[in-house]
Amino acid sequence: MQINYYLKPINDSVNLNNTFSKIIEYLLTFIGDIEVKKENNNSAIIYYLETPTVAFLKLEKTGQLTVTISQNDNVTMNLINNQAQSLGFRVYNSQFNCYLPNDVNLYDLTTTKVDQTIKKILDLYHLTPLFQYSGTLIFFCLNKKKEVVLVNRHLLEYLISNSSIKLYKSELSVKVANDISQFIALFDRGLISLTNPNSKIINLSGFDIFKLPKDTKLNIINFLYDEKKQSFVQHDTTEIIPKKYLALKIGQDYTYTMINKKLTKILNVSVFN
Repeated sequence: MQINYYLKPINDSVNLNNTFSKIIEYLLTFIGDIEVKKENNNSAIIYYLETPTVAFLKLEKTGQLTVTISQNDNVTMNLINNQAQSLGFRVYNSQFNCYLPNDVNLYDLTTTKVDQTIKKILDLYHLTPLFQYSGTLIFFCLNKKKEVVLVNRHLLEYLISNSSIKLYKSELSVKVANDISQFIALFDRGLISLTNPNSKIINLSGFDIFKLPKDTKLNIINFLYDEKKQSFVQHDTTEIIPKKYLALKIGQDYTYTMINKKLTKILNVSVFN
């Protein structure tokens, strides 16, 4: 079985012909491990030496840059995603209809075999693994409602050694997004806490924004969720935090300004809806 991934430019200024060449140049730095043969100016074959794994990179006539891999190839897309931000594109997974997260340490499990013991546990609780942090038991999965949940890695570790124990579904995982698209948007903005996933507030400042000193004011930056782009787009600025929001992020730094002849701290708060 072959799987297609699509490299989509972040903006119109990205030259896909240049991206095609840059990816090949990057892959050729893995001397002794990878060989790339260009068939023509628009297509190339990627060989992994001493393995049967082969992948294909093609610049379509439509302008679409496509990577085609086999189902057991868990290397190619991780390598290409490493270069995504610097080359100005995002990688789109056609299997799950979502972009890959910006964090290259969060592995796409479309082409990665999950440990069989872990797979059986997740199957028992009707969870489909989506992403895993490299070298950890941190899994994001789809539940039966197609919501994205974070698996409790401590309970998962316990169940690996005690598979006969049965838990309530709510104990093993917690919902972090309504669907995959929303998850990508939230995750890429650093809005999903691994230690407190139930919290909608990410506070990097140490300030209690609901009990601010008199010399501190808030600058509220509002972002709106763009489902198609699977990202948040800045909308406007206000002085009041809305009553409802998907997530709220309090910046680490603050600035000073003069207001009514008084030196005042300005703390940036990003609100995502």
